[in-house]
Amino acid sequence: MKIELSTVTEWITVQGPAHEIPVFVAQPGKQEDMPALILIHEIFAVNDHIKDVAMRFAKKGFRVFAPDLFTCSPQFPKELEARNDLATMREVWGGISDSTLIDNLKSVLNEAKRTPNVLPDAIGTMGFCMGGAIAFMFASSTNELAWAVDFYGRVKYPSLNEQKPKHPIDYANVQTPPILGVFAGQDELITPEHLEIFRQKLEELKVPFELKVFENCPHAFFNDTREHYKKEEAEQAWQMALKFMQEHSRISPKKN
Repeated sequence: MKIELSTVTEWITVQGPAHEIPVFVAQPGKQEDMPALILIHEIFAVNDHIKDVAMRFAKKGFRVFAPDLFTCSPQFPKELEARNDLATMREVWGGISDSTLIDNLKSVLNEAKRTPNVLPDAIGTMGFCMGGAIAFMFASSTNELAWAVDFYGRVKYPSLNEQKPKHPIDYANVQTPPILGVFAGQDELITPEHLEIFRQKLEELKVPFELKVFENCPHAFFNDTREHYKKEEAEQAWQMALKFMQEHSRISPKKN
């Protein structure tokens, strides 16, 4: 028997260190103590897909905070259509330092912790593609998250610069929380060598982690609005992520 909770959604504004951050919030309609998820978007910002993912997790008992991290950039396009252009959004992302993104996420974390009914010791983060790398870096930059799920986030950048001074994997440390890494075997952005670096680094630091590679899938296979979507594997990844989140939030899982 499937148990699906009703959901309530709203936009809130969180004050970051230098900018206001718009945050899409999805939560169960029933008010009870619950874990929270800080959901980090792909390079295309908070769109209908990210909102849908947020609502799916809300139906499973999580209060979800999905910040739009790019609105702090003067290059962020106002037109929705322009946000679907990969080259445009890469320019936006490239102009924002990783430290700014992490600091803004810490502000969202503080908002989550002071939200009534959120269990402060059961807050985690998840991200997709660019957001997966940011989730990993964010989780490794605070000791206040219970877990992190990285969907095919870059392990190493193609090059480093002032805005991106370290590779994502180099943020890992002994305080990095349990990690679930979900990757695609046909992903040109993340090679088998990168995945071995990911594995070795976390083993060296004794960070608890799970690593799943869907060998026949391309990058972004979880996104059901894109041509790379793989329904069967996306469902497997969903179940794996949900189980991981429930276990590390120390809550009784609802029927899936």
